[in-house]
Amino acid sequence: MSGIQTINRQALLQARRALLTRIYAPALKLEKTSPEYRALGQSGKVWEDWFQPSSSSLMGYVGLQRYNRELLAKIDEVRAKIPPQVTTSNPVAEFAQQSVMIENNPLKLHDAVRIHDAFKKEHLAEQHPTLTSEVVHELQFPDIEGEETWATAELRNAIFASQWIAQIAATKPGTAGISETETQALAALTVKGTSPPVNTSLVKFSNSSPRGGYRRWPVQVRSDHLVVFPYPVEVPACVERFFQWRNAQHAAKELHPLLLACQMTAYFVHIHPFYDGNGRVSRMLGQDYLARQGYFPPVLGGNLERMDYIRMISAAHKGRPKELVEAVLEAQLRACERFAEEA
Repeated sequence: MSGIQTINRQALLQARRALLTRIYAPALKLEKTSPEYRALGQSGKVWEDWFQPSSSSLMGYVGLQRYNRELLAKIDEVRAKIPPQVTTSNPVAEFAQQSVMIENNPLKLHDAVRIHDAFKKEHLAEQHPTLTSEVVHELQFPDIEGEETWATAELRNAIFASQWIAQIAATKPGTAGISETETQALAALTVKGTSPPVNTSLVKFSNSSPRGGYRRWPVQVRSDHLVVFPYPVEVPACVERFFQWRNAQHAAKELHPLLLACQMTAYFVHIHPFYDGNGRVSRMLGQDYLARQGYFPPVLGGNLERMDYIRMISAAHKGRPKELVEAVLEAQLRACERFAEEA
């Protein structure tokens, strides 16, 4: 059996090397010591040109917007009946608990509600209108009843981040979203007080990076050797262009906010810029954008399993975001109908 496993592993590694050779063919034509080689690597264009995560048409979002136009119209019709202050006071605890559950956190919704209640009493998020990695480092959280574990810390961090996003978004309606610096701060926040790395079941890390800083070493998915993230030298340029793309797409208003939030989430996590917390940060970016446009964060339902979400995101990276988009749209309609009834 071990011999078969070795052969299979070798075959997977060979397939990965062959794929990398195809993706990075433009760089392989250059001398590794040449300025052109260095500039091409730092541009991030090789990875982007191969995967084209910014193409709403190629990635399937334009077609899905046409396909779901009636559902989108129904969502917006129901949403129009909800007072704006209700929309921005979104389900923080539910969204945060779902986000960490996707990362294998065992805590439940009642744990999230308990932590969220403690935060609301302290008005902690309101005390930090600006979030930086330095602010995150100095941040002091209120004591939470019960034992402090990595799971508690991870959920606490997600709740604070979700609450902070909701409050900041409410003061900046209709804008494109948080900055790159704030995104780095959120990445630092996701792992504050946790045991690094807390989520290594899917991604293999070659080495660590400063929390909130971009990774310095390659990473790969353990369960799928054919998933390719940008090399570390490519990451800063890829992230910079992600934010340029987001701002341009927001200004163009060609893609419905719900579709754009889906693409934004899948695009950012495909770059995988951080040592840890990429999935959570990508969902925070989606939450932030939707809140600024007057939508609820996508709480996808109590039956969502971790591997269901991973399957949706993986398919979206390959230009097949139908399952992800439909899950988000259905969740949004449920939320709108719920809050319209309560209004």
